[in-house]
Amino acid sequence: MENLIASNDAVEQLFGLQGEDALLCQLEHQIKTLPEREKLSSLLKKKNVIEDLIFTKQAENMELVKNEKRLELELSSIETRLKEVDEKLYSGVITTEKEAKSLQDEIGHLKERQDLLESELLEILSLSEDATSNIDEFNSQLAVQNNDIHKLEDTVKRVENELTEKALEAKTRRDENVKVLTAEILKSYEVHRELFPSDAVVRFDGPTCNGCHLTMSAMETDRIKGLEVGALTECSECGRLVVR
Repeated sequence: MENLIASNDAVEQLFGLQGEDALLCQLEHQIKTLPEREKLSSLLKKKNVIEDLIFTKQAENMELVKNEKRLELELSSIETRLKEVDEKLYSGVITTEKEAKSLQDEIGHLKERQDLLESELLEILSLSEDATSNIDEFNSQLAVQNNDIHKLEDTVKRVENELTEKALEAKTRRDENVKVLTAEILKSYEVHRELFPSDAVVRFDGPTCNGCHLTMSAMETDRIKGLEVGALTECSECGRLVVR
């Protein structure tokens, strides 16, 4: 590359710029990877699971209530019919044994059906009670989850605001660094920063590069030593910007 020359002040501003860019990358990474954000995501997933369970149990309970109403109606109808048959049987209007036996048989069938329906109703009532209990328990868990979620959301927002404020301050300082640099130096820095985000620019300190830590040849070392102080060149081993 064509060597660029920077004043002492520009060199310091260049390293200051690199420091602010590194800080901005760190802050951006911290914002994206907040531990509280991961916890919040986990809680939201658990909340969705609980809400699905509540929905399922509510749907089951609605079906149980429908069956409960159906059984109660049928039981009511049977009770009405039993009363009618019993009154008829003992009303004195029955004159033959055959009629009496027919009514007694009907009473027997109705009572068998009544016993069966009552057993089904008791089972449904038990299941409905269990479902209601489960729903109440899930709602209690959901209330705890919502409280924890709100706390974490507040924490995430507060920490994000703090980190964002630091990022804004770093950007302001970065803008001040940029003002001192020439367009050519800034362009060269940005090109190299794409390859080496955290340390695109290093100071010359003998044959060992402070970026890749490889040893340059004696000829390359002498070449850089012969440059004007403040000159920008490239490490022959890694390609980073080296400031003489």
